[in-house]
Amino acid sequence: MCAAWKIGLSLLTIESTEMSSKQRDHHNVPLTALALAVSLALAAPAQAAEPGEEGNVVVVTGSRVSGRTVENSASPIDVLTQEDLANSGSDNLLGALVALVPSFNLPGQSPQPDLGSIVLGVQQRNLSPAYTLVLINGKRRNTTAVVSENGFAGSAAVDLGLIPTSAVDHVEVLRDGASALYGSSAIAGTVNVILKHNAQSGGVSVKGGSTFKGGGENGSIAVDKGVALGDSGFVSLFAQLSKQKPAIRSSPLNPNYLYYPAVKADGTLSTTLGANNSLPAGTTPNPKEASRDSAPWKNSGQKLDVRNASAGFNGEYDLSRELTVYSFGTYADRRTYSAQNFRSPYSIYSSTLARTNGWYAFYPDGFTPKESTSDHEAQLVAGLRGVLGGWNWDLSTNYGKDKVDVYTVDSANYALPASAGQTDFYIGQNAYSLWSNTLDLTRSVDTGWTAKPLNLSAGVEYSQEHSQLKPGEPNAYLGVIPGDGGSGSGGAQSLPGYLPRDASDTKRHSYSAYVGAGANITKEWFLDGGLRGEHYSDFGSSGAIGKLSTRYDFSPAFAIRGTASNGFHAPALQTVSFSNTSGRPNGLISSLVRPDSAAGIALGAVPLAPEKATGFTLGITGDISPQFNYAVDFYQTEVKHTLGTSASVGLDHTNADGQIRDASGAVLTPAQLAILQSYFTAAGLAIPQQGNGLTAHYFTDVGDVRSRGLDLTIDGKHRLGDGVLKWNFAANFNTSAFTRISGIPAKLQGLPNITTLSLTNQQSTLYLAPRDKQIFNLNYKSGAFFVNVVETRIGKLRRFWTNADNAALGLPTTGEWNAGKLWTTDLTLGWNLGHGFDAKVSAFNLFNERARRVPDISRTNASKAQYLYAFDISGPLGADLGTQYAATLNYKF
Repeated sequence: MCAAWKIGLSLLTIESTEMSSKQRDHHNVPLTALALAVSLALAAPAQAAEPGEEGNVVVVTGSRVSGRTVENSASPIDVLTQEDLANSGSDNLLGALVALVPSFNLPGQSPQPDLGSIVLGVQQRNLSPAYTLVLINGKRRNTTAVVSENGFAGSAAVDLGLIPTSAVDHVEVLRDGASALYGSSAIAGTVNVILKHNAQSGGVSVKGGSTFKGGGENGSIAVDKGVALGDSGFVSLFAQLSKQKPAIRSSPLNPNYLYYPAVKADGTLSTTLGANNSLPAGTTPNPKEASRDSAPWKNSGQKLDVRNASAGFNGEYDLSRELTVYSFGTYADRRTYSAQNFRSPYSIYSSTLARTNGWYAFYPDGFTPKESTSDHEAQLVAGLRGVLGGWNWDLSTNYGKDKVDVYTVDSANYALPASAGQTDFYIGQNAYSLWSNTLDLTRSVDTGWTAKPLNLSAGVEYSQEHSQLKPGEPNAYLGVIPGDGGSGSGGAQSLPGYLPRDASDTKRHSYSAYVGAGANITKEWFLDGGLRGEHYSDFGSSGAIGKLSTRYDFSPAFAIRGTASNGFHAPALQTVSFSNTSGRPNGLISSLVRPDSAAGIALGAVPLAPEKATGFTLGITGDISPQFNYAVDFYQTEVKHTLGTSASVGLDHTNADGQIRDASGAVLTPAQLAILQSYFTAAGLAIPQQGNGLTAHYFTDVGDVRSRGLDLTIDGKHRLGDGVLKWNFAANFNTSAFTRISGIPAKLQGLPNITTLSLTNQQSTLYLAPRDKQIFNLNYKSGAFFVNVVETRIGKLRRFWTNADNAALGLPTTGEWNAGKLWTTDLTLGWNLGHGFDAKVSAFNLFNERARRVPDISRTNASKAQYLYAFDISGPLGADLGTQYAATLNYKF
């Protein structure tokens, strides 16, 4: 336990040596904020914490009718307490939700490459991360500035990894559509984060941990303190600093796989190797192969090196009996490094541009470039609420911004001379801000015809959005475009800089209005409904958005509830305005163009429109006794006009045989070539010359997706001996399908190898999440001791494969395998040490469950020639991290 705390503290006090002094300067701000919060907390007078209350928890999510609880809600809601979050093992809300709620899934790194492996998106009910709305104290949280180009193409979700669990009082998770209540994005569900709002109590928590197999050291320190403002208000302060080091689990190389240039008979180095990096005729292995790193790829496992600092406050003050001013704010500063593919000495030497400019001599043993982000996110909310003429009113303004500076470090640009010595590059900046202003009204009216007063609600909202993409330094994109210092194979390795031609500065505004009403029509029958409309300055109206929820209690032990709703997801402003150009080692240039640009329209694109959704839930719930509760909810959500990427349209002149091919490598007929050349001319894109290539694609509507499933929750609480035993079982079962796939644009029909949605992309959309997931939690407290056990089962993970190499062996060339059916066990033991101190030790994945290895029959000859084995890293376990442990020491003021 002491060793783990030592690891945590040492990680928190040593800054990464990989940052330049220029990149390190901005870290002083959050660290100063953390120090200030700690000082205020320690200086404040110590008070005993108020005891928590048992029983029904009043929730504010999913309905504007006051007094609703988890037990009598018309929609399925989970409430995650501070204790739940602390026992999850995660320092941020992203990891906690995945660990605690079965309907949430965080895919592994392979579906989310590049920046998508740093800014992670979490699925709810096997739908896009962009379909889950996040609120802080009931106010909309801004999304990340980063647009996903892969994985969940075109999505820009809220970055839950920037919300520290130490700032949270509790979390309300609505597993139902709620666009009529909250507007865009509330399709799969809503996460409402309630910040700590204690008037006097507080504490400090220090945690450290690692993996038993090695690597993955992590640590955090968190502090919070409530300060009473006389008898009329309070302010809660909180801050957290955490670090996570990588845990590499890459497969060793096949001993016969070469990654140094072979030596020719005359002693010079060969620029070619045989098939699958085998030894070519007339050469001998490079002597360096004998002492090489047998596992040089460092991007499998927990590959992120993360430092995250955050601070915030939450407060309110009563100006009078009927007027309260409130405000809260959060700030997060995260620095992340993500290792990319290893550049072998042979790959450097075989590149004419790299060899000519001296990079082989600079990196004689190869190099692993790292993508790096410096992410700053802030939110500030201020408001007034009161009572006027019988109406409760709430007027607020809410500003949130995310700014992500992107770098590559330990890299190279082959278009530059190695003698210049530049290995770190500034790639550019993504920025997004949301400013929203809302007025919410509620009141209760005695109608005489309802069993309880009728709750009325109404509101209006006005929002402004601003998205920017700023180009990188010239050396980061030099050589990406042919004729600009290279043949298209330049640019910073792993992630070229954003080009000036892709820079954007886009704004839009929107306004909305809603009305709602709800009441118990009879003592047993509750009915709640709402209607909303929104209008955006760029694409127009959302149409009428409605929701109707009902519940009928036959007895305390049995009730039926259900909801019918429709919703929408406005295309993210970041997505609408995003374009990007990147190069490939063979000189092929890939362009993602804006759908509304001349290039996009010339290639068959149409401006993006909202994704529309319809959803239904139907469930039964009840309290068998005060100690036993259950809920079973069936759901279906269908999203029309789901966002994805179009097929790549292009001309490839990079082939040694001189034949011109399309983006998929198929040889073009003269007629097809003429059509594509005319499209590229109309698009304003340069027609590739001999030795170069160009492909283009865009975000588009790829079809309609339907998600169906069942959520089950059962929980109980019992006296056992001298203690209390609490347990809960939660499960999700789901299935997804495409109900429609969009047709090929008329301009692209007749061209070879053009599909709206490839089979691979369909499978990635439908099968990233397991078909089912179950979580069983057991907690026992007796005196100063407690034990918490969590058993998680990950169900079937369908994985499809295609392997043309099997044809020569008479083996199947396509197939399916199951990467799931995994069990993990988490164990936490805790003690109350007295005098405000408590401690706990935890083991996660106690029995060392491992991700499944990819079947050899599915692996290509190239894969088997390079690696001894491969893990499926797209599932919830990622790669083979194995058992992890942590120790935590808490002190309550």
